[in-house]
Amino acid sequence: MTGSQHKREPQFLDIESSSYDEGSFPICIAWSLPDGQIKNVLVMPDEDWDPQDSPLPDETLQHLYDHGVSGIDIIREMNEDLDGKPVYIDGIDYDTELLDKLFDTFDEEPTFELTPITSLITHKNFEEIMDNKNLIIQDNNLNTKHAEQNVLSLLILARENELL
Repeated sequence: MTGSQHKREPQFLDIESSSYDEGSFPICIAWSLPDGQIKNVLVMPDEDWDPQDSPLPDETLQHLYDHGVSGIDIIREMNEDLDGKPVYIDGIDYDTELLDKLFDTFDEEPTFELTPITSLITHKNFEEIMDNKNLIIQDNNLNTKHAEQNVLSLLILARENELL
C-alpha cells in the first residue's frame, strides 16, 4: 500500500455569511471529505433569520431560495459526513456562530466538533499559518469569499505542512 492512496485527509469547513452584521446568516457551506473531495451547498434562508432585512441583493436572495438546500437537509448531510471527527476551521470568520445559528434554528446538534487549525498545524503560530494560507490563495488564484475555495486553500495548506 502506498502512502497517499489510503491516506485520510483532515476535514475542513467554511461558511459564507450574508453579511458581517449581527443578524447575518449562512448562505453557503463547504466542507471536505476524508478523501479530499469538497462538498459545497447553498443554504436556503430560513424565515427565522429575517432574510428580507439582510443587505443581500434581491437577486442573490432569490438565487438562494431557488437553488439553496433546506437547513435540516444540510445538517443531516454534514452530520453524516463529519460524524465524530474534528473539523478544522481557520477561525477568521464567524463559522462557529453561523453553524450554531443553523443548528439552533432546527433544534439540532452537530455530531462533529469545530476545531481551530492551530490544533492541526501545531509547529506554527496562527499568523504564520495565515501567511502560508494567503500565499496558497495567491499561488492558486483562489477567492476565499467562496467557501469551497477557502476549504481548498486549507486542504492544500495541510498537505504542504505535512511535507515540512
